[in-house]
Amino acid sequence: MPEPRSTDTVSGLLAEIADVGRDRQRGGYSRPVFSTAERDLGVWFTAHAERRDLDVHTDLNGILWAILGDASAGDVVVTGSHHDSVPGGGAFDGPLGVCSALVALDKLRARGITPGRPLAIA
Repeated sequence: MPEPRSTDTVSGLLAEIADVGRDRQRGGYSRPVFSTAERDLGVWFTAHAERRDLDVHTDLNGILWAILGDASAGDVVVTGSHHDSVPGGGAFDGPLGVCSALVALDKLRARGITPGRPLAIA
């Protein structure tokens, strides 16, 4: 299992993506669906998920998932959020839930806890 890095706190992960989609003219963040900013967050998310040995795939709706365990086993616990944002949204619109889910998984693993059901992070 990969070791969490010292930056793998919610605030540390948010700092890594602080400039993605920042709209300096209007203020806030704009990460529309299928935009470069949303794709950049997807690349970032995939790297973090793979470093945690999660299976990553995109579903038919374009949602990027990171799965721990066998999702076909049913009763999947889903956590996280979304990578896109409303135009001029806040810095935490979407990524806060994603970062929180990654850190929560790290905390479970650090305590030796294996979820009894598959876990999916969106």
